[in-house]
Amino acid sequence: MIVTWEVAAANNSKRFAFKGILPALGLAIAFGPGGNVSRAADATASGTELAEVVVTAQKREQNLQEVPIAVIALSGQQLQDAGVTDLTVTSTTSENSTTARIRGIGTVGDNVGLESSVGVVIDGVYRPRNGVGFGNLGEIDRIEVLEGPQGELFGKNNDAGVINIVTKRPSTTFGVTGEITGGNFNDKEASGSITGPVGGFSAFRLYAGYQKRDGFLNVEAGSGNFDDAVNNRNVYTVRGQYLVTPSSDLSVLFIGDFSRRNEMCCQATPVYPGPFAGIITALATNPLLGGTPGQVAFPDTPTNPFNRQSFANYPIAQQIWDRGFSAQLDWNFGAAQLTSISAWRDNSIAAGNDPDYSDTALVQEPANGNVTDFKQISEELRLAGKTDRLNWLIGGFADKELLNNTSAIFGDNQFDLYLGGTASAAAGASPPNFLLLPQLTGNFPGHTFIPGVSGQADSYQQSEKSYAFFTNETYTLIEHLDLTAGLRYTHESKDETANYNSPDGGSACGQLLHAPPPSAALPYNQLLLFGYGCATPFNPFFAGVTHGQSLSEDNLNATVKLAYRFTDDVMGYASWGNGTKAGGFNLARVTNPAAANPLAPILDTEFPRETVNSFEIGVKSELAQKTVRVNAAVFDQQYHDFQLNTFTGIVFVVSSLPHVNSKGAELSLDWLTPLSGLSISGGAVYADTQITNFGDALYLFATNRLNNRPSFSPLWSGVVSAAYQVPLSSSLALRITADEKYNSSYNTGSDLDPLKIQGSYGILNARIGIGAPDGKWAFEVWGQNLADKGYFQVGFDAPFQGLAVPGFNNQIDSFVGDARTFGATVRVRF
Repeated sequence: MIVTWEVAAANNSKRFAFKGILPALGLAIAFGPGGNVSRAADATASGTELAEVVVTAQKREQNLQEVPIAVIALSGQQLQDAGVTDLTVTSTTSENSTTARIRGIGTVGDNVGLESSVGVVIDGVYRPRNGVGFGNLGEIDRIEVLEGPQGELFGKNNDAGVINIVTKRPSTTFGVTGEITGGNFNDKEASGSITGPVGGFSAFRLYAGYQKRDGFLNVEAGSGNFDDAVNNRNVYTVRGQYLVTPSSDLSVLFIGDFSRRNEMCCQATPVYPGPFAGIITALATNPLLGGTPGQVAFPDTPTNPFNRQSFANYPIAQQIWDRGFSAQLDWNFGAAQLTSISAWRDNSIAAGNDPDYSDTALVQEPANGNVTDFKQISEELRLAGKTDRLNWLIGGFADKELLNNTSAIFGDNQFDLYLGGTASAAAGASPPNFLLLPQLTGNFPGHTFIPGVSGQADSYQQSEKSYAFFTNETYTLIEHLDLTAGLRYTHESKDETANYNSPDGGSACGQLLHAPPPSAALPYNQLLLFGYGCATPFNPFFAGVTHGQSLSEDNLNATVKLAYRFTDDVMGYASWGNGTKAGGFNLARVTNPAAANPLAPILDTEFPRETVNSFEIGVKSELAQKTVRVNAAVFDQQYHDFQLNTFTGIVFVVSSLPHVNSKGAELSLDWLTPLSGLSISGGAVYADTQITNFGDALYLFATNRLNNRPSFSPLWSGVVSAAYQVPLSSSLALRITADEKYNSSYNTGSDLDPLKIQGSYGILNARIGIGAPDGKWAFEVWGQNLADKGYFQVGFDAPFQGLAVPGFNNQIDSFVGDARTFGATVRVRF
């Protein structure tokens, strides 16, 4: 089974993936567009048969092969082999802008108003957005990926699936671990943990980790940016747990964590130049136009983005704080168990960037004006039990969230000159008239669009409250035949207030609106002049507007599963389930370009709930004396009002696609070979994900698109991997893992522009280690993306570098996947 993510390799700074999970492909983890994941076997657990994999996909411990759900399960050994400690995620402009996709379905984009279709649960605590769910998690015990809608048991909004992460608990046996890693790009990592008893009935675990690494991208720095490399890593994490067990029937687990990142992230590279690349180069290099002689020329022909040359002239900065606390009580009484999980989370990010990704001073996003803070309080209460033929569970969930966001973007020093040059060039002027704006407005250059003043400094506040009641029952109808039914009622309400603020009152656009029309003496393209100069950040009609809106929803989700065990080693199942992702608000400036007044603000930015009906038939089997595990499934998932976030090159637009369908088949194989210590795993998925009804969102898509598959939805994904462990002596063992993952082509842009297609590719990873057979120490060398394969994470229209003017296409930039990385790790444990 394969789950598709935007992803990066281990020890890498960005994109979407577990740090180090790509090498886990060697242990049967596979990634799709930037990543897919396939279920794997822990080949080291036994020399004679595959180890039992225990999961909690139905909120109780079960053998993976007995769960009538498509589940990816990654063991602690697999994660250690991969060097996994965190889920470092970035789809685009920051590491809080993340996307997870399962079976070609997920929520894309940098709009904080959108929640994810793939839920994240860490130690029982639901994280509403991927960006606040991923970070350094310390010592991970296992990861479970549940495919298809899982809303009746796991939080809310999980209409595509759930990533369930369980970290290691405190041990009553004293232990210490330490790990040091060094690699290329000057990578330096260190982590350690200590666990042990406290008194007679409690135990603790404390983990701390740190990583610092140079950036993956070179940057041609203009006058305002002095960094020569970006997309680096500088992060530390502290995580503590305290377990109290006053009796065998009662335990309370307290968990607290804190992470801090201070990095230069995230930057893009040019791919296909737009019509104004020459103008950008002139402004960047001509001192008479405010440029710096000797700058690397901005490309005006298609370029190789994998030379990792980027451009910026404004500081790229990212600071993230993530902190939280939870308390879990488990009380067994009679044949029942009561579980309570209370949690508080707070995640903040301040991110500054050069959003035009050029070495010309066009626009700027200051870090102190782009801040997002997300607070959450949640409580889950469950009561579960078992009789002779019935496993039953009832529960309730409550959640309160507060989101505060500021969004600032301003014109920069050369925006006046650039706007004049592009508007005149679009009208055929040669050479471009860089002084067009002073001629139209009577202002000196830089005094129409005033740097740091002309633009937007908006703020949004959104509060959310939800509560739910749920039940899940499994009843043995007859011997070998089980019926599972689940039901969840959820009420959710949201209140949002938008404060639109224009420090200059929108005067720059206002002056352009009153400028004299084009003439033979002063030619310029009005569509481009107003399209750029009155774009939403400069739109005067938003200035000083405050608007509030609310929504309230009641949703009922259910599932029915029928499982039949043909033999002790073969089970078949069929299931149906529905799911819902709540509606919300587009936290951005919104207009309708096709309206009579295209500058008129649209203040009602609500978008409807997203729903799904899912059908699945599968078989799970263990063969050849439990040395072979073969699992397969076919699925059909029908989404309605699929929430789509599209970047137009100027603004993010949230729309609803009336119908998206994902159907296909998946197969996974784990084989403990006759050769002692050697295991081989493989997985493949065929997922035909199609937009079958575009509705009113059709105008957002490229008219020359090659197909209707949503972005990041490869038709085929697969992986093959091997792990080999052999003793060299009584005190020394050798372990080798290697994997190759493959994806067929897919589009990385939400608008399905063919220029944003990532062709089919494979990624090779490997790890070789020697150490003590009992794991007391190990030395490993590892490499990821060993062939240094370049691939797009996201392709997008470069801001302010193209417009819908006949003969002029947008410039295409990309966030690229990480380069080849390699290094060595020393690990000790006692």
